[in-house]
Formats: sequence, C-alpha cells, structure tokens
Amino acid sequence: MRIGPAFTHMTRMAPLRRAALSLALAAFAFASPARADEAARIEALRGRAPDGILDSIAFLFYRADRIERSYEAAAASWRRRGTRYLSAVEAGEDPYAAARGEIVNRAYRSAISPELQGYAVYIPPNYDPERSYPLYIALHGGSSNGNLFLGVVLGNNMDWVTYDEHLYDDYTPRWSPDWIVVAPTGFGQVMWRWMGEQDVLDVMDDVIEHYNVDEDRVVLGGLSNGGVGAYSVGVRHAWRFASVQAMAGAPSWLQYTGGGLRPVTRNEVMRYSGLHLAENWFNTKLRYYHGRSDGGPMRPSYVEAFTRHLGTLSGVTAEETWFDAGHDILYRAHRHGRVYDRLTERRNPRPTEVRLVSGDYRAAEQHWVRVERFANYPELGEVRGSFASGTLALTTEGVRAFSLNALRLPGEGAITVRVDGDEVYRGPRIAMGQRFYLKKRAGGWVAGFLEDEGLAKVRGLSGPISDAYYGRMVHVYGTQNAADTDDLRRAAERGARGWPLWAWHLGQEVIADTEVTPVLAQSATLVLYATPGSNAALTALEERLPIRVDAQGVALGSQRFDGPDMGVRFIHPNPDAPSRYVIVQSAVTSEAVRRGNKLPEFLPDYAIYRGRELRGQQRRVAGRSRLEQLGNFDQRWRLPGAANENEASDAETSGGSQARDGRDVEAGEAGHTRRAANPEESEGRHAHGPIEGGDPSEGEAITPGLPVPRAPAVPRPPQRFAADADDGAGRAARRIASLVPTFVNYRAQIGGAEWVVDPAHAWSIRNTDECLAQLEELGVPARPRPAMAELVPAAVEVLGPVGGIHYRLTHEERPFVVSCELAARLPQLSAILASHDVEAVEVLSTYRTHPTTSFHRMGLALDLSRFWVGDRFMDVQRDYEATPLRRTCSGRAPSGDAGTLRAIACELWAARIFSSVLTPNYNEGHRDHLHLDMRPDDPRFFLR
Repeated sequence: MRIGPAFTHMTRMAPLRRAALSLALAAFAFASPARADEAARIEALRGRAPDGILDSIAFLFYRADRIERSYEAAAASWRRRGTRYLSAVEAGEDPYAAARGEIVNRAYRSAISPELQGYAVYIPPNYDPERSYPLYIALHGGSSNGNLFLGVVLGNNMDWVTYDEHLYDDYTPRWSPDWIVVAPTGFGQVMWRWMGEQDVLDVMDDVIEHYNVDEDRVVLGGLSNGGVGAYSVGVRHAWRFASVQAMAGAPSWLQYTGGGLRPVTRNEVMRYSGLHLAENWFNTKLRYYHGRSDGGPMRPSYVEAFTRHLGTLSGVTAEETWFDAGHDILYRAHRHGRVYDRLTERRNPRPTEVRLVSGDYRAAEQHWVRVERFANYPELGEVRGSFASGTLALTTEGVRAFSLNALRLPGEGAITVRVDGDEVYRGPRIAMGQRFYLKKRAGGWVAGFLEDEGLAKVRGLSGPISDAYYGRMVHVYGTQNAADTDDLRRAAERGARGWPLWAWHLGQEVIADTEVTPVLAQSATLVLYATPGSNAALTALEERLPIRVDAQGVALGSQRFDGPDMGVRFIHPNPDAPSRYVIVQSAVTSEAVRRGNKLPEFLPDYAIYRGRELRGQQRRVAGRSRLEQLGNFDQRWRLPGAANENEASDAETSGGSQARDGRDVEAGEAGHTRRAANPEESEGRHAHGPIEGGDPSEGEAITPGLPVPRAPAVPRPPQRFAADADDGAGRAARRIASLVPTFVNYRAQIGGAEWVVDPAHAWSIRNTDECLAQLEELGVPARPRPAMAELVPAAVEVLGPVGGIHYRLTHEERPFVVSCELAARLPQLSAILASHDVEAVEVLSTYRTHPTTSFHRMGLALDLSRFWVGDRFMDVQRDYEATPLRRTCSGRAPSGDAGTLRAIACELWAARIFSSVLTPNYNEGHRDHLHLDMRPDDPRFFLR
C-alpha cells in the first residue's frame, strides 16, 4: 500500500516525538557496518515517511541486536522483517498498513527512556482505514512481554513455565476478531505502575495516532500482573475506557503488599488501589474474573473483599465471574477468542453524572472534572457531579480547587453551576471558556483562575519520589572525590536501569556532575548521587534544599540521623529549575549511596536509611524494614513542622506524616470537630472507607459500626498553675495551656471510644525541683536535660531500667527523653508490665519535634511497639488482635500474646496513669504500637 494522502492520519506527531533526537538509532548503530548502514537508510527517509513507521523499523533492528545472544533464531527473524519493511518504505509502501491479520511490533519514543519502546499490534484482516475499530489493550503478566502476550491472547496457547523461551517468537493469530488488539510491554515487570502506567497511555495514544480507532470503544484487559494493572490503570483513568476486564489480579495494592503499612506508605500504595478508587468506574463497565483455587499471590480472598466493598457503592456497574480453576484463566475469560462479541459497551463522552476519587495529580481527572488542588495531598479527595434541568450540582471532599472541561459537559444552552450548595455560575456555556476553574475560599466556592502559589505541590510537581518516573531522568554521579567516583558511577548506572523491581528497557542517561548544564536542568529530573562534597551539581543546590548530608550523617531540619552509613533519598523542586524535580541520593559513604538503590519501591518524598539495613532482596514497601524515617514535605515543600506556628500546622494542611518516628497526630483539643486532615486520622472516616483492615495479610474489608460517643466538654485552661511562672516547667505549662485548645479534637471523632471524667486523677505540672525530687524518691534513673525545647516541662533523660523494666528505643542512637512528669509515671507502667512477665519494652517514640499537634512534642507521650518476655517478644503490629467492630476492653478476651497485649492496654486504662490509651483499634496509624499520653489539668480519660 502506497504512503500517500489517504494515510495522512498516520503522520501526526506529538511535538515531543517530532523534536526527539534519534537516540534509538544511535543505540543500534554501533554493532557493525551493516547496522550503521541500516541506521543511515532510516535517517535518509526522515521527512519522506512517517516517523512512527521509521521508529518502528529502527526498533526491529535494535531489538534484534539486543536479543541475538540469547534468542539467535528470533533475532534473525526480527532483522529479516526490519529489512523487508525498510525496503518497502524505500519503495513508497506502508508495511504496517499492509500487515493486516498479522501480529507485528511497533515502537514509539518515550520521554522516560532513550530506548524506543515497543509494543505488539494486530489489525483485522479486512482493516479499512476509513472505518473506526474498537481497541482492546492487553496487559501481560509475569515472565511475559507484549510480543508473546499478544500471541497468547490471539490463540497461541503455551505453558507459562516456558514463556521465557518464547518471548520474541513470531506468532500467527489463531483468532481474527474485528478489533485492533495491542499489547504493551510496560517497561517489563513493574506491574503497570509509574512508567508502566505511562506506557499503557502512550501506546494507546500511539495506536490512535496510527490507526482509525473508535475512542468510545476502548477496552483495557489484563491477566495476573496484568490483572493488577487492569484494576489499577483502569480505575485511575476509567474515563478513557468503555470497559475494563481484570483477570486473576489483586484489586488493591494494599492487599498485594500485605496490609499493615505505615500510614505514610499506605498513602503511596492507595493511589494505585482499584478497591479504594472504585467509584471512578461509575461510567465504565468493570468485568473481573478469578479462579477459586488460585494459589498464587492474587488470592481469591482479595477479590471476595473487593466484591463486598463494591456492594457498599451505589451505581458502580460490575460483573463478577468465578471459575473452578487456578490462576491461568485467560481462555476461560476470553471464551477462546469469542469474548469480543460480548464487549459491546460504548463510552459516553458526556455523561450526566461523574464521580472522581483520587490522591494523585497524575490521575485526577474523570470525564469533565479534574482536581487542580487537593486539600491534604496525598490523601484521597473526591468530586461528584450530576447534571439535570440545566443545573450542574457538585459536591467535594478533600479538594480546594478543581476545573470543568466545558466542552465535555452534558446538555446544551445556559447552565447553573453549584458547588457544595454555593451557586458559582449562572449563564451561557460559551462564557465559561474551555476550562472553567473553581476554588474554595473561607466564604465558600468561587469561580476564577487559580493563583500562582509559588513553590507548592501541584500537578507535575507534587512528589512523591515515584512521580519523577513519568518523565525524563538523568542520573548524575559525583566526581569531586576521586575515591568515591567509581562507586557513585556504579550507583548511577544501577539507578538508571530503574528503581522499581524488574524494570526492563529503561536505560536512562548517566553523566558526570561536570556535564550538567542549565538547559539539561530545565528539561529533566536530575538524580544526584553523592557523598559530602563529591557532586558539584548537588553542592550548587544543597544550601537551598531541606535535607543535607555531612560527614556525620543526615540533617533533617533540626533532627539529625548520625552514623557512618546513614543515607537519604529525597525529591524536591530543583531550585535552579523550579518546574523540574531534583532527586538526591546521598550518604556518608559511597557504599551507602549504592545501598540506597535497594530502598523499597513505594516511597514518599523522603526516606532516611542506614546502608547496612538495605541488604538482600529489595522490598516493595517499607513494611518492617528498619528505615530511619519516611515522610512527605508539606504543601509548600517544607519539612513537616517548618511552618510558622501562627500558620496551620503542616500536619493539618499537607498530610505531611512521618513514619517510625512521627506518624501519629493523636493530640487535639479544640471543642469543635472537623474531618481529619491526616492519613492516620482519616482512617475509617473517608467517604470511601473503611475498606482495609482486619487481617492485613488478607486485606479484608471492615466497616466499624460502633457509634461515635459524645465527648466530654473540653476543660477550660487553668486559671492558676502549680508551677511558678519563672520556673522552666512553669513556662512550659503556660505554653501548653495556650496551645492545646487550638488543637483539633480527633479523639471526639472515633467510633467505639470510651471516655471517663475523673477529677481525682487530674494532675498539674509542678516546679522542676519538686518533680526531680520525686524521681529520686521513686528510684527512676534520670538526669535533667535543660537544653531541650521550651515546650517540654522539666525534660529528663532516662538512663536505665525502671522497676526492673528496660526501655529500649527503636532508634537506639537517640536518648530516651521525656518530661519529668511522664518519667514519674514509669514505675506504675513498669509494675503493670512486670505483672505480665515483661522484662523490656521497645519504645518507638518519646519526645520529638514533629508533628506540632502531638503531645510527643511536650515529652508527655510514649509509643510502645514490642514487649520482651524472656528470649522472645510480643509485637503489637503482629500480635495485637484488633477489634474494630467492638469496644476495646469488652467481649471475649483473645488468647496468647494477643490477650496479654490487650490486658496491658486495659489495665493501663483502668489505672488512670495516662490520659489516652490508643491501641490499633484507634486507627491505622496506630496499628503497630500502643500510644500513651498524659494531659495536664484535664480530668478526661480516653480509650480506643
């Protein structure tokens, strides 16, 4: 078929692709003069034939060269096809349009990698470019790629144990649907997240660019790992698909990763969870299939939990199918090639009702609505909209700005727009423009363009670290310290192959720090590998970045993490190119920089680690691996708590939670209540939850049905203080009394909580000398720490066992610092622990500076995570039996360690030693510890 006017739709090129250099051609033009000749022939055709055809032919040669050593016969076949296609183009023919009824491989240029990205495509035997065709996108599972999987999808069955022997074979379709069918490779086995997700969208766009696709009949399907991808990509971008077909996959990444995650990690995982975002399928038909005897990592119980959750949603159309089979259910679900006749749904491009749930700017659009600013990023936000009788009524949650694509809105004529009850517009549609912006103000919602907020988290500049995986990354190693250069170069080369597990075909650029230019900084994320002073590109920026590494360790604001193998990876806007990211992977030693490449896949904005802890197999999530700290910067890219105290705290406004050291914002005393602003506080209270809990290994859904009890009135600040105003403890007491009433009363929002008002056990902060004298009488080994923060009344460091109980910090290098008043309660705590044969306790957190709304900041709180009995320990995360459907200290007591842990919590509650006893029943942020705090001049006692 001639290349001519009839195929002008095949020559459309996105500006990025049109402007791209011929990187892939250079990549394969090294092997021999013959390869150079092929590259030259392709370059000579530029401008005479569509770039998409030429790039695809270049990819055939490139892939042949790459697989020749392991797949000699397949490589020869790919090269023959490339030669044949190249000759056809030189003769004025379009070889891809002529390949009707065949499975062929095409390629496109990705911003993510210099390597051309290939995909397999089939067009019907009678393909007519003047007629539009439905498109089926097939996502492969483990040990597969797009080429092989399209062969399997179209009838070439084989034992998947032998998949790796046939990845690059030629396949002839055994079935001939009247559809275009395409199979991306998704950068290997990244399971369709990050660059894998972007590959799906880019392949979809590339197919639409080169073939006549009916964009209202696009179906996304996948098996196994591809089933996970179908759930994830299909729900995040549901508006682009008429239907989604998920086979033998896990509906939720929270299920697949095992549950029980730190809250800061949970947010990162949840943004890819089909279960949590299921309302996005409101206008998209979901079909999901599973085998009852599936013994793989995609457990049937995951799907059962998903089905139960769907039953709580109204209007989401789903079709569930179970087979008496194991994991390999592709042909059962595809009805041996007859499935296409069943996939009759059409997308409605202008639906009258839309639901959007998201916690990710990369996937914050459904049909005609798009979130522009989340209120508490990265928490989930929601917009619902419905149109009737000329009025568009919208409701929001967790969103402070969004926009409407006026060209896609349903109906005709004049329109009234109402948001959360506020009328924001009434008039002709033409006056709305193409995109109509709405923003939340103190008085309600208003229409108007969004203001420039300066350095802020917005689309394309929001974090977390993985947000950079959607674009170009250049890996830069330091050369300023010759002893470290080789290690740093190796670290950069490893990072350039991709931090996600099992990434393929990535091959990002690696350069020395001396090669960085301002132009490069404006066009790519720079990933800087460094030891102190070794990377010139980092040295030029580090004074303007919030985290630094020196010869002693990592400085995180006022916090330090010192040690010979401390390291950090973090993402931040590049101070020299504020519209682009910089990622820093830096450590005290070059070996620790290299170890940083083994950090878990799912990370927030920053992760501080010890190199020696990153051994063995890389993990998907932090889980129980001993990372020193995980966290997010606030909405303005500051460290949590860095805001002026007159501002709303970062913990309230940004979801800037931290893990292992600062994850729970449990304090809060304002008399009003509002929706929780932090991920750990909002657990179980979001409109789409609670949908995760119970046995974390199963990802079972739970629905706490216990009422929220009426909280006792918040006591007024004391009129008189027990400690003198000129005493350090007295000054702290007055400061605490002024701050606590401004805190939000999160305890008043928890179902199943128990309150007691007991004035006999209320207490007041005493003068420093009086409290220290009591510690001596009680035999508590402690020394004053007068240089601590002014909010801590009479800070002391506990130096040894109390009442025979050893208190060991999780962060062993840190001192056990608390207020004197809390130290005076340790003998009573020890007595209860000793009665259960506990000999030592691991303390997750004592005094800390963040978040600002925590009693930890006052040295008045403890988090206890493990309890040693003899040579074993009881672990709260592992052993505590959460009872979200009943009150904490009622009902049948569990047996074994679960019973002992609950007994400890209940005895502490009964003893009125602490004002709050928070167990894993409180929320997910407390899943791995018991939180205890004591509140001065407050007769209320709280248990959950």
